[in-house]
Amino acid sequence: MASRVVLHLIRHEKTAANVERKYIGWTDESILMNVQANFNINIQPNIVYGSDLKRCKQTSLCYFPRAQFIPVPSLRELNFGDFEMKTYDQLKYNEIYRQWIDHPFKIVPPNGEDFQMFEQRVLNALYEIVKQGGEYTFVVHGGVIRLLLAKLSFEEQIFQQVLANHRTMYSLAWDSIEHFVGGARCTSLSEGHITVNEVT
Repeated sequence: MASRVVLHLIRHEKTAANVERKYIGWTDESILMNVQANFNINIQPNIVYGSDLKRCKQTSLCYFPRAQFIPVPSLRELNFGDFEMKTYDQLKYNEIYRQWIDHPFKIVPPNGEDFQMFEQRVLNALYEIVKQGGEYTFVVHGGVIRLLLAKLSFEEQIFQQVLANHRTMYSLAWDSIEHFVGGARCTSLSEGHITVNEVT
């Protein structure tokens, strides 16, 4: 049987917008802290994939300083358009925003991105990268991880109900590359907490 496939999905470290609970999609904001990760799960990738936004590259450098980071623009977060860098309190009386919250797959943020387009570009990028068996590590955005967990987890999940926490590694496994490229859901899913030390 062909080699199994394992995907490690890690959300970037927090930015100021994350702390302020703003919608941050394509805004290129830096992470707040320079940290060093102490993994309780032993992975030492030579290559890390992530979006081309600096918060993913910076997190990868903190967590995996010896790894090559490969930026993939198609792994960016959803483009929130006019909702970008705004909070719920700033938007809660906006009628289009309220419609989008209730029907995110049907309503598109003004000047933003259709959810189906977001889903298609992320999945296309994933399948372009993972073409053979092995372990793959991704440092990406919360929305990207939520999408992949909803689409690929062994239990069917609804995007809005999926969580993607900071400092957590989500590991999905398939028995073979044929199962993965064939669109099968993963056969196992585990979560590992990432502990970090602040680097001065």
